[in-house]
Amino acid sequence: MKEPSILILAGEASGDYHAAAMVKDLKQLCPGIRVSGIGGDKLAQAGMELFHHYREINTIGLNLGIGKIRSIAAAYRKMKRELRKGGHQLFIPVDFPDLNLRLCHLAGDADVRVCYYISPQVWAWRKGRIRKIARRVDRMMTIFPFEEEMYRASGLKVDFVGHTMERDIPLFQDKNLLRRELGIDLSRPAIALVPGSRPAEIHRMLPVMCEAAGIYSVEYPDTQFLLPLAGPHLTDMVREVLAHYDIQVTLHATEAARLMAACDSGLVTSGTATLQAALAGMPHVVAYKLDRFSWILARKILKPLVMDEDIHVAIANVLAIKSEKHGGGPIIELINSGFRVVCKECGRPLFVPELLQDQASPENLAEWLLRFRSEEGLRAAMIRGFEQLRSMLKPPQDGLTPAAVVMDCLKG
Repeated sequence: MKEPSILILAGEASGDYHAAAMVKDLKQLCPGIRVSGIGGDKLAQAGMELFHHYREINTIGLNLGIGKIRSIAAAYRKMKRELRKGGHQLFIPVDFPDLNLRLCHLAGDADVRVCYYISPQVWAWRKGRIRKIARRVDRMMTIFPFEEEMYRASGLKVDFVGHTMERDIPLFQDKNLLRRELGIDLSRPAIALVPGSRPAEIHRMLPVMCEAAGIYSVEYPDTQFLLPLAGPHLTDMVREVLAHYDIQVTLHATEAARLMAACDSGLVTSGTATLQAALAGMPHVVAYKLDRFSWILARKILKPLVMDEDIHVAIANVLAIKSEKHGGGPIIELINSGFRVVCKECGRPLFVPELLQDQASPENLAEWLLRFRSEEGLRAAMIRGFEQLRSMLKPPQDGLTPAAVVMDCLKG
């Protein structure tokens, strides 16, 4: 019997991460399975044949060069040929909807089944896309529980398969042991500064974090500040920024989640690191700044027109708001413990503090760090809330993994 072949398109780093974990599990379940498509280094290491690297098609902003446009066109043509020539039993698009939804349509025409992994964020904006997705996809795998309810209402067969990070980031029980392993001073409080992974984010956020650390240190000079590097290529850039400030910041090459689990609190730039911080159980503030034009566009035009009013930048808050509407969760935990975190933009209660644009000032960031240090009840309530978030991200039953769903799809 011929071994099955699947085609994957993961167009960015997060999709590469999730899909690679799935492919590793698939290789365990079906060692002869052939996996090919577009992805990144993690998928290649997991055993996928790369037609193109996602860097060739991944774009940020509107300023595309001719070379980038040609790369996107070439990648699209390659995937289209693969779908049309036959030989693949399943197409697995991973998030990245602008290109993947087009390919889903082509897959249907080529009689290739589609099992979508990681839903486009239709819950955040452009909810009308759910109908298009339901027409073009045979099965959906979601990583957040509330997404399952949305797709089921559309008639699409859907499975909430849990979040890869929940599996990859363990619950660190012994902070002192972890600090010893990472070479962190056990006798001094530790604060994580997590400025992001993109150069623009680092240049925009790290100076604000350093100034906040300086304000905080006036009251608590015994504190050590730790920064997890997102990659060795960022070392010189980070050191160049740090050279302008008097505070001592120790750089660590370890995984961000491990470092944050060893810290008492932290400042985290909006992005993947916010969920890592939550799963690491570290009380933190989420902060973000955009250039002035992008902020006005997002705040004054996009959010009122196409975004859900309850969408916030920290996924911990998105999950907490969803559970609050069902009468429980981390926000209720905080309020019942006598604490209230209020959104500076809309005024609604949140779980994790969010400070955006002008609100992301050194003084405001330092104020939250001081509260985390002085209000043990607040810290304890947040840590209990993080435990609730972790339980939300577990698959509803043992054995319900992305790989298991894919194998079921291959059976027809």
